[in-house]
Amino acid sequence: MFNEHIRSWGNNFNCSANEYSCSSVSLAAEIVRSCTSHGIIPRGAGRSYGDQSLNSGGGLLSLQRSEDSNGYVVTDSGLVTVNGESSIGDLLSAVIPQGWLLPVVPGSESITIGGALAADAHGKNHFHRSSLASWCKEMNVMIADGSIIHCSTETERDLFWATVGGLGLTGLIISATLQLQKITGSCLEVNTKSYSRFSCLFEGLKIASKSNEYAVAWLDLLSERHPGRGIVKSAHLDKNRNLERGRVDTKSINFPLSPSVNFITRPMCSIHNSLKYGSSLITRGTAITPISDFLFPLDKVSNWKNLYGRAGLMQWQFVVPDEDSLLLENIIKDIGNTDLLPSLAVLKRCGKESGSYLSFCRPGWTLAIDFPANAKARDLLVGFDKSIAEVGGRVYLAKDSCLDADLIHKMYPKLDKWKSIRRYFDPKNVWQSDFSRRLNLI
Repeated sequence: MFNEHIRSWGNNFNCSANEYSCSSVSLAAEIVRSCTSHGIIPRGAGRSYGDQSLNSGGGLLSLQRSEDSNGYVVTDSGLVTVNGESSIGDLLSAVIPQGWLLPVVPGSESITIGGALAADAHGKNHFHRSSLASWCKEMNVMIADGSIIHCSTETERDLFWATVGGLGLTGLIISATLQLQKITGSCLEVNTKSYSRFSCLFEGLKIASKSNEYAVAWLDLLSERHPGRGIVKSAHLDKNRNLERGRVDTKSINFPLSPSVNFITRPMCSIHNSLKYGSSLITRGTAITPISDFLFPLDKVSNWKNLYGRAGLMQWQFVVPDEDSLLLENIIKDIGNTDLLPSLAVLKRCGKESGSYLSFCRPGWTLAIDFPANAKARDLLVGFDKSIAEVGGRVYLAKDSCLDADLIHKMYPKLDKWKSIRRYFDPKNVWQSDFSRRLNLI
């Protein structure tokens, strides 16, 4: 019997599939070896906005081992081996009090380590630290026959870099060994600056990226007078605060699981943006902030996705090269001339791409925008995707909901190499998903 109520985290896709939650690796291997023609896909915390971890008519596989199976033991050199199903938040809460931090932290503490590596996840410091995969020393990956292969950048290199960014289509990440960075405090010194014009904000973010460990910009794309105005937040580790706390549990607001009301309307978003921008004029300057408050701002509201009602949301994230930043500005202006509702927009600088065959980040600028999910938004974004592909830019596959499959080869020139590696380790297409079928990846 298929579960009729499995939805993507963004609530914009759903599927009927068998869910398998395994308490052991051996049980997971048995399920993989016995899966049907519709295959199976790893599913960590289920935080994919789109259909990346959905598999209609097939299986969804997750490991739920005892917490005691991993004690987060950090070596003197800062290495820690973590189960693939461990969350970013659980790892940080264990290692920060010991004086260690992940060099790269994605935007939610709920994401699993396996999911973050499978998405080649990046953070607010990609311009300095690349993606999380660049700090992964080795992985154990369960492939299509249920066996486990130990891989790294030196051993089984092809499987390693095909799994990083491969969105579960090469196998299930059982464990990973990560390199941590040494810290002496559990807080960040955060500087906030507001800019009334996008051109000024863009230059401000450039400067902030050069001199800080972290830098990110929030954009107001609904301002009629100054589209793209916004706030730049930059931060570096504060060395004068102690290590008493790992992360702060700030989840104080929870929205219902099945909301009947869509709170994301143009008037509500416009009011929110005006208040946010206005408050930044008062609070600008420097403040000492717990690491988690800066890195996970959206985690302060549990199930914030449900603000979008039953139709859900989709996040569209793209990157353009440095020399084509004018396209970024034009897209911002063009969105302002449509009736799309860009409810949240975040701009970051990207540095060197990882060794992943499907690496999203490349030197340039990445803009992530949330939209209420609807057909009109998808159609308009497909048009933007064509312009992005023409300049060598990319859409982030880990968050995609509407990419045209014909554009993938332009965006990801190593795709054929990735496909050949995937076929070698999975000739019968055991690992598959709605996402892989939608974009003809298998």
